[in-house]
Amino acid sequence: MLNRMKVFAIVVLAVAGIAAAPSAKADPEESLRMTFQSGATFSGVVTFAPDYSYVEAVSGTLTDYQLGTFGYAGSGSDIIDGVYDEGTNFSSTSDVFSTFLMDGTYLNYVDFTYNYTGAPTLTLDNIPADGVIGYPNNGVDDDSAADAMASGSLSATPEPGTLLLLGSGLAGLVGAVRRKVRSRN
Repeated sequence: MLNRMKVFAIVVLAVAGIAAAPSAKADPEESLRMTFQSGATFSGVVTFAPDYSYVEAVSGTLTDYQLGTFGYAGSGSDIIDGVYDEGTNFSSTSDVFSTFLMDGTYLNYVDFTYNYTGAPTLTLDNIPADGVIGYPNNGVDDDSAADAMASGSLSATPEPGTLLLLGSGLAGLVGAVRRKVRSRN
């Protein structure tokens, strides 16, 4: 009976702690992976405004491109860590946002267009009329040529609090199993 009361008390304290914890919601982040017609790839994390209506930040790498192929400047890889004119939407379509994810020199950039109608579930938008006139909706461009996206995906990045909660739950489970095994021996 005493063990059941201990377990009940621990569960009540855990639930109370979770309920009382401040709800510090970070801006939503999504992992973005794009493969372009030339074989170049972009992989990174995009941070969105709380309502997904614009891109606040990006951190990623553009790789496997060659100088002169589809207008790329340089060869190999490039850090993409800036958003051109943050908050400015280059699409005139409702619930579609289009912007440029930039390298530090503004020579190579990823044209990024997404639909946030079903937010928090986002979709890459490849409807030409939704993007910036003269640019691919999702591609790489340096004003002289475009390397359109061949495939791409957006997926939610788990919040640190969720990972902490999962980890502490697993640690508690391991501890409970250990005690049970020790008590049998």
